[in-house]
Amino acid sequence: MSVLCPPTTYLPPIAKIASFSVAQLLDALTYLQSLYHPEVRGSRRKRVQVPVSNGEQNLRLRHEDDSELQAIRSDAFERSYSIRWLTTLIAQLEVWQDLSHSEEVSLDDLGTPEPTLAYTEIIVQQAASLLAICAGVAAAGIITRNFVFGSTDGQRRVEAQLTDIPLDNNDYGSVGAQTWGGACILAEMIVEDPERFGLYSSSHSPESRRLNVLELGAGTGLVSLVVMKLLDTLLSFNHREVHVVATDFHPSVLANLRSNVDANVSSTHNQMISTHSITTHFLDWSLFSTTPRPDCLSYPFDVVLGADIIYEAQHAVWIKGLTIPPAAFHLVIPLRPTHTFESNTVESVFLQACDVDPKGDADLVILSKEYITCDAYGDYTRGQGLDEDVEYVYYKIGWFT
Repeated sequence: MSVLCPPTTYLPPIAKIASFSVAQLLDALTYLQSLYHPEVRGSRRKRVQVPVSNGEQNLRLRHEDDSELQAIRSDAFERSYSIRWLTTLIAQLEVWQDLSHSEEVSLDDLGTPEPTLAYTEIIVQQAASLLAICAGVAAAGIITRNFVFGSTDGQRRVEAQLTDIPLDNNDYGSVGAQTWGGACILAEMIVEDPERFGLYSSSHSPESRRLNVLELGAGTGLVSLVVMKLLDTLLSFNHREVHVVATDFHPSVLANLRSNVDANVSSTHNQMISTHSITTHFLDWSLFSTTPRPDCLSYPFDVVLGADIIYEAQHAVWIKGLTIPPAAFHLVIPLRPTHTFESNTVESVFLQACDVDPKGDADLVILSKEYITCDAYGDYTRGQGLDEDVEYVYYKIGWFT
């Protein structure tokens, strides 16, 4: 497949749709799915079963030039052509379905696509779904994805539906309006092993006190929502109070974060699980130490989470000032060539535990460090010269006394 190929070039000609095979039509639909409803880049860990958006193994386009990709995706003519193509495909298949039920027409008279009713229904469903995406809110740059995370033993399963919104006039501060791969990786790791992230309840005193969880730079809210939904399912937390606070800074990001939380946490949630709650709140890291703290941020947190939140030189410094005992800070960041300096600030602000004077004052240190490698756009491109890796670092940062 040609990378960054527009629909007018890649899709089978509209006038000849009826002459193409089921396999070719499915390939075309997968191409459109990847173009107009893409999976989060860099969210698939290698050699590990990982979350799949919408429950499908999608074709992932590797885009060497994201600006060129965005140009195709936002091109009104290309989108209009895709809508006409999908409309024609659905109409053609519906005619085929009607004829296949006719006693006056034999299957041999129908030609291609192959006369398999099951395949036809699948294609119609996929095409109809894509048509709604292309003609609906996705046309305005709004994308809604379904995420499913599960433990390797099959004992835990968490689902969340999140909406991404367009960046605010290319304002760099609004990057949280979209779901990034680091959030997917952190959410998946938490579901796989909650205890690793301090999300466990003591068997001898499960109701001792509230578990407080804070997410910094929550963005679309994926990590906070996954934590909340996960703890709702764990029996050890049935009677323990839990409070999750999802924070962000940019107005449009915070509004979308609140919308996603409302969409995932029903109005009856607090009635069913009265001890568990999740809230959203504005938080300016740079002013945290100099301004009065709101009630929801005034108590100590047990767990602090952050995914892809180090992209300016001062971020690590500000975050250190936010993390107070007894909190453990779990951070996942991508190693972007364009942000090497910013990424390196983590290890200059937070020292390694072995480098800290054991006789000195308590300090936040890096307790562990793990590299994580992901396929940029899944396994479809393997063997075609299109594979690309995205590398992350997971830091566990805690108090050294």
